[in-house]
Amino acid sequence: MIYKFCLLGKIMFESLSGKKVVIIGVSSGVDLAIAKKTAELGASVILSHPSQDKLNEAMESLSGQIEAKIVDIFDENSVNTFFEEVEEFDHLVVTSMGDRNMPRSLLAEMTTETAQGAMAKFWGTFFAVRAALKNIAKNGSITLTSSVTIFKYSKMGGISAIAAANAAIAVFGRSLALEISPIRVNVIAPGLIEDTSSWTSQSESERSDLTKWATSALPVEHLGQPEEVAQAVLSLIANTYATGVILPLDGGVTLL
Repeated sequence: MIYKFCLLGKIMFESLSGKKVVIIGVSSGVDLAIAKKTAELGASVILSHPSQDKLNEAMESLSGQIEAKIVDIFDENSVNTFFEEVEEFDHLVVTSMGDRNMPRSLLAEMTTETAQGAMAKFWGTFFAVRAALKNIAKNGSITLTSSVTIFKYSKMGGISAIAAANAAIAVFGRSLALEISPIRVNVIAPGLIEDTSSWTSQSESERSDLTKWATSALPVEHLGQPEEVAQAVLSLIANTYATGVILPLDGGVTLL
């Protein structure tokens, strides 16, 4: 029985061989991990980022059929042009941005500009998915990125607009799973992940404190790694029976 399950998993992931996967967002650590694992499975990958320097740096650490393209996920015209150049493809992964890089404020002090800035995560996702529909395969998939904030609320406050943006992405994804079927649409909801834009924006002492907290408080006793996010994304891409899923990937923080 174990052998059969292992064989099934092997066959499932091998189904990515020869497919074309587009990764669009700004969270470079996770993007790189997804690109690397996808290319290792024989897929051709288009990796995007708003910075050419970041793309050049990323390409130096990757091998396989990987192409780099500049796109600003928050610019509607940039996204539309990007997908026109991509042409036909099979799977889309939208990594978007980490919560800690988004503007935050207590509601009583929140400006309209701050609230609109927090919702940029949703709009970037919206731009990407809408533009992708023209070229994505009917038996393909879309994987979006929300956040653990839709399940676990912060006692510190100041993230209500951020949580609203993440909730919008999650509901957007589940609604689309029906609207654009048979294209599959799933959503991952990660907690704090090392080596993302959120992580690197922290000071060394803050990162040390977070690592200690994860070791002592989380059931898995460690912070999330980009490779673990990549594994979750690949499982959603490869499993042709998975659609409308919102997958928490938080080390068990929602259990606390």
